[in-house]
Amino acid sequence: MTSAPAAGTSDRECRPASGGAPSAHGAGMVILHKGHGESWDRHGVRSDWEDDGVEALLAGLVIGLGSGVAPGPLLALAIATTLRRGLAAGLAVACGPLVSDALIIALTVTVVSQLSDTAVTVLSLIGGLVIAAFGIETLRAARTADVDSMREEVAEPERGRMRSLASHPLAQATVLNLLNPAPWLFWATAGAALLLSFWDRSPALGVAYLVFFYAGLVGSKAIVVLGIAAGRHRLSTPVYRLILAGAGVLMLVLAAVFLVRAATTLW
Repeated sequence: MTSAPAAGTSDRECRPASGGAPSAHGAGMVILHKGHGESWDRHGVRSDWEDDGVEALLAGLVIGLGSGVAPGPLLALAIATTLRRGLAAGLAVACGPLVSDALIIALTVTVVSQLSDTAVTVLSLIGGLVIAAFGIETLRAARTADVDSMREEVAEPERGRMRSLASHPLAQATVLNLLNPAPWLFWATAGAALLLSFWDRSPALGVAYLVFFYAGLVGSKAIVVLGIAAGRHRLSTPVYRLILAGAGVLMLVLAAVFLVRAATTLW
């Protein structure tokens, strides 16, 4: 005769972690909760779907938006391409990370998923510092950014180099992003740690984080390209500086949360 389950554990079950879902290390137990709206991660920590979903949404959007609007090689190429070849070509450049980051994510997550929990937590600390550095650079750019100069001051050597690498705007953006150390640095630290954290709670949360991250990253670049294509009055310097400042502040807040959580886990 089967005895009644202990209080608080009546509708939980345990099963070994199976293939397909990334994990900070190989074997372990994934604890699932059968109750509505709740799950248990591989450490036995209860996870609320609604709270986790909001967290994945905010983390993805904030980092994606901040990375998308910050001045950099890819945004410069998107603007230059829009001015030379039109809106469609500029939007193709904005979509470059969707292609290049597939390789970057595959490599970095494969490596990070083999590390111990402690090593992943240390990477999270480093990732928090990386996000903070991105936020500070974005705030600095907000003080001096000028839309007119972004339209006009595209270096000729960079133009020639990108033309020699590939002729299609999407191919140019893909190559440029793969050669840019910033995406590698982000995904090797904060990006991979965040993705694994959400995926461990639920693969759906990991996918949601990626969707919202690239919605912010590609969407923000597309908005800048649309503003450039429409003319100076559609995207003014004060508006662009305000967007940069807001994105920088949000990234600093997210970095603080990231650092506190990683430090609490480590110590």
